[in-house]
Amino acid sequence: MFTPALPSPDERGKRWLQTQVEQLLAASAVPLATYVEGDPACYWGTEPATETTLYLRLAGDPEPKALHVNRALLYDCGTGRYARQQQATTFMRRTLIKMGLLSA
Repeated sequence: MFTPALPSPDERGKRWLQTQVEQLLAASAVPLATYVEGDPACYWGTEPATETTLYLRLAGDPEPKALHVNRALLYDCGTGRYARQQQATTFMRRTLIKMGLLSA
């Protein structure tokens, strides 16, 4: 019997980083938009040019916010490299502060 293949490090990194961003927003009481069928509040781009872009739909904001992430950072987060995961969390926090979504 075959066992299913594990997701690639890029996919694991995307899931890990998305969870971190959602937790940062929740801890600062920044509401994400409620899920509407086919329109999630937090999602990754699907085209080759946007597959490393995390989109956030905030409550009351008609346009999603885009967070661009380096592919190497996603890969390293997906392989469980602790130092890179800490770097990614810091990068996301700084980016969200610059966007005005989190307070310093």
